[in-house]
Amino acid sequence: MSKAIFITNGDHAFNQSIASRELAGGHRIGLHCTNQVQAEAYRNSLGEGAAERLHLFYGVPADEAGASSVIEDAVAKLGGLDVLIHGNEMLDEDQLFEQAKDELGSLIPSLFQRIFLWNRSAIGYMIKQKSGKVIFPVIYDTLYYDHYPCSPILNHGKISLMKCLSRECSAFRIDVNVVSFGYYDAGFDKAEKKEKQRGLEIYGLKPVLKSLDDMLEVLDFVIGAPGSLIGGQNIEIGVGVETNL
Repeated sequence: MSKAIFITNGDHAFNQSIASRELAGGHRIGLHCTNQVQAEAYRNSLGEGAAERLHLFYGVPADEAGASSVIEDAVAKLGGLDVLIHGNEMLDEDQLFEQAKDELGSLIPSLFQRIFLWNRSAIGYMIKQKSGKVIFPVIYDTLYYDHYPCSPILNHGKISLMKCLSRECSAFRIDVNVVSFGYYDAGFDKAEKKEKQRGLEIYGLKPVLKSLDDMLEVLDFVIGAPGSLIGGQNIEIGVGVETNL
C-alpha cells in the first residue's frame, strides 16, 4: 500500500537514499531541502515514475507557522501524511568541534528546535487521523571514532525524545522509533574494506559490511509494520552495535 512520507534534511545523500528506497517501494515522498539546485539534480536522476511521486519543499521554517505551512502543503500534495522521517543531519561532531568549537553549542539546540517544529506540525495532523509513524534514522555512536559523520550528542537527544514522544503518542496509534545504523560500506576499495572488516572482528568472525542501500531495507519493515505494534524502540542494524541486555 502506497504511503505518504515526509523526509527532512533532503540535501544529504543519506536522506536521498532513503527517499529513493521508498520511491522504489511505490510510496509518495515529500523531501524538504534548502538547496534547490541539488534537489532538482536529485529529482532529475530518478526514473520517470519515481520523479512523479517525489515532491520537493524548500525553506527553513523559523517558527511553528512556517513548519505548519510546509506540512499543510505536503499533506495537500501527497494526499495525506503517514510517516515523518527526521532525515539525519550528517553532522560530523568531531570535525565541527575541531574547526568551530563555539558553533557546536549553538548548533545542537537549533537542530532540536527544528525537529520540535516538524514534530508539532506533523504529529498534530497524525493525531487527528489517529494513525502515523515517526522515525529517526541515526548513525551509531561508535562510528564517531572511525570518522563516519556521526553525532553522539544528537543521537542521545533523539533517543530520549523518541522515548518521551512514544509514550505521549501511543494513545493516538502513532509509533515513534529510532533506527540506529552500524558500520556500512562507505564506498571503500577492496583493501580498505578488508582492513575495516579486520578491525570489526571484535564483534564477530568475518563481519559483513553491507552497502547503506541494503541496510535501508529495515525502514521498509518499520514503515510497513502494523500500527501500535512497534513503538518506543531503538532498532539497531549492522556490525558494531552493542548488545543491550
